[in-house]
Amino acid sequence: MSRLPDRPCVRPLQLVVDREAGVLLLHDPQGFTDSCALDLRLAPILFACDGTTPLAELPKVLEANFGQQWSVAAVEAVLEKLDQWLLLDSPRFTTVAAERLAAFRAAPVRPAVHAGVSYASEPDVLRKQLDAILAQASPPPHPADRLVGVVAPHIDLRVGQRAYAPAYRLVQQLAETLPADEPLTFVVFGTSHYGGDGLFLASRKDYATPLGTIGCDRDFLDRLEAQLGFSISADDTSHRQEHSIEFQAIFLRHLFDARAAGPYPVQIVPILCTSLHALYADDPAERERTRTEYETIIQALRTTLAKTPYRTVLLVGGDLAHVGPKFGDDFDAQTRAKALERADSELLAYVAAGDSRAVLEHIAQDADARRVCGFPPLMAYLDTLSAFGPTEGQVLYYEQWQEQPTRSAVTYGVAATWRTEA
Repeated sequence: MSRLPDRPCVRPLQLVVDREAGVLLLHDPQGFTDSCALDLRLAPILFACDGTTPLAELPKVLEANFGQQWSVAAVEAVLEKLDQWLLLDSPRFTTVAAERLAAFRAAPVRPAVHAGVSYASEPDVLRKQLDAILAQASPPPHPADRLVGVVAPHIDLRVGQRAYAPAYRLVQQLAETLPADEPLTFVVFGTSHYGGDGLFLASRKDYATPLGTIGCDRDFLDRLEAQLGFSISADDTSHRQEHSIEFQAIFLRHLFDARAAGPYPVQIVPILCTSLHALYADDPAERERTRTEYETIIQALRTTLAKTPYRTVLLVGGDLAHVGPKFGDDFDAQTRAKALERADSELLAYVAAGDSRAVLEHIAQDADARRVCGFPPLMAYLDTLSAFGPTEGQVLYYEQWQEQPTRSAVTYGVAATWRTEA
């Protein structure tokens, strides 16, 4: 007996057409199934399965909209195969997803899910890869002991090596000058690409890397949540596939390898940031609710940071613009490269100035038309900097990745903040 839904619906997937190969490439951002390729002639079935059309009527839709003739039995056979691959929103997928999420919640360590894809999974190879990245930049002439924050990208390491270089040369400089008996915690704000319930989503898990784990500072989270009076780490499933903090963890584990398991360890507080677009919503009540929740957590972060008896550094894993057909635009991103750079440079200047109000106004003026995915973690970063007293910032790098096959682009930059000299 078929377990297919009455109105089949394809799960949210990334679809890329490769006409030369005659295939449709499917990628599951949530990681419940492996990436795969389907015969391009099957694409109409995926597009027709939007959750509104009864299974028995799909052949009519395929003929009317795509000129394809299918029997109900043939369509059902294709959908059964898609369901086996967990590509449909179905009872089978719901069961598997629940089991995997439960297993993740129960695990004490968050696995390095992007190892072997975005970066090497073999330790020695990864060390060489990271050293090669670090060698591409020199740290700016600021005293390492005054470093309080770094804005790094979270784009795939295979693409953004030149941007990661200046960000983590700063951290390397700090690592080289840090006293051997001094503990250090990085509060890492990352973009939550998969949403979640709440503005900030922390995890109490240690983060695994091919080089070993980097521990979570659960003492910091205990004090933060005591200050809040509620938990932001009760459900950390948004961390399961998210790469924005994972990519930072591998650099930190590499740079502090000798200290990671020592008596004075380097630890992280992994916090994913969801959408803050409601901060400029048309509805005043929605704006006020979001502003109140946001400021409550930011104030608790400031207080916790100010009362932490050991060194803390803020770290952002966030990119900038996402434009072009891949992201829903009707233009070639290359034609907007100069305009993108002007807008991104303005935004980064506000970041360097520590001006979160200007960042919010910049995003709101065109309702985030550039889809700046680093907007939420950047806001959190800027609004917690006051815990360190007077600071000064600097933009260190900017780059655009133009993805020619999709005529789309992702942009990203690097900035840092230092405590000003008394």
